Amino acid sequence: MDWSWPTRGAGFIDPACLVVQLIAAGHSIESAESTASGCTAWENADTVAIDAFAAANARMNRAFAERRPDASWLGAMADAAQAWADHRAR
Repeated sequence: MDWSWPTRGAGFIDPACLVVQLIAAGHSIESAESTASGCTAWENADTVAIDAFAAANARMNRAFAERRPDASWLGAMADAAQAWADHRAR
């Protein structure tokens, strides 16, 4: 539960956020997605929905990074999210 953003959403969102965190920490996209694949909600998710989430998440992270250019971790998250979105778009 993310108490700072209490919302309802698809079950694959938490593993998808983990994917971005893992990529930012230096894991390959394939390795990060492989970790998420251990989650039933990820495995049962529509790949088009995951692709759309990846694109939206990249835009959100980029907006956060642009608002706080002094926070290098936000830039790292934006880069990781964009790399994942680009991968999903292929």
